[in-house]
Amino acid sequence: MNITYREPMSLKELEALFRLRQTVYSEDTYLHKMVSSHSTCDINQYDLNALHYGAFEKEKPVAYIRITTAGETHFTNWVKQILLIHGIRTETDSSSYPFQSYYPDLIWSKKFIESLQGRKVGEVGKLAIDKNYRQAGTILSGFIGSFIQYCKKEQNITTGFGSCTLKLARYYRKFGFTLAQGAKPFIYAGLPEAVIVRFDS
Repeated sequence: MNITYREPMSLKELEALFRLRQTVYSEDTYLHKMVSSHSTCDINQYDLNALHYGAFEKEKPVAYIRITTAGETHFTNWVKQILLIHGIRTETDSSSYPFQSYYPDLIWSKKFIESLQGRKVGEVGKLAIDKNYRQAGTILSGFIGSFIQYCKKEQNITTGFGSCTLKLARYYRKFGFTLAQGAKPFIYAGLPEAVIVRFDS
């Protein structure tokens, strides 16, 4: 397989990654309720402030992941255009990061964000891999490893964090992820038990 890991290089490629996200989440037993059945693209308010990253086989997107930051990125204008093209309105939530809207311990969430002041931070999420590229971790390891290097070396992210299942939390250890101190496992909207993890430069 000739797979490259990189940012989308055009509005069309970013739109294709949002389409991949929609397809992958729609097919998932647990995650299908998190996407609209009336749209061909999975986009939400956090994409406006996110860095977007993909795996491509030639021109075909086969995996996606993002890191949500505290402000606009060089992708913001493309995301706005895609929202207009598809007539999608995003929700307006005062949360800076997705986990703040679903992690049950609001006091811990606030303290966690406060503890990261002075660092360049982002929340990792929305991992989506084409079903034909998941067998025996076909691209997962290379994709996640490349993404972490992209965050640290190219985007100077000093702390990344996100929620994942307990099984994935164990897998992500090899990429430098650790359990966020004081974070407790939680269940949201009937999804498998998850926990907040982080990586640091």
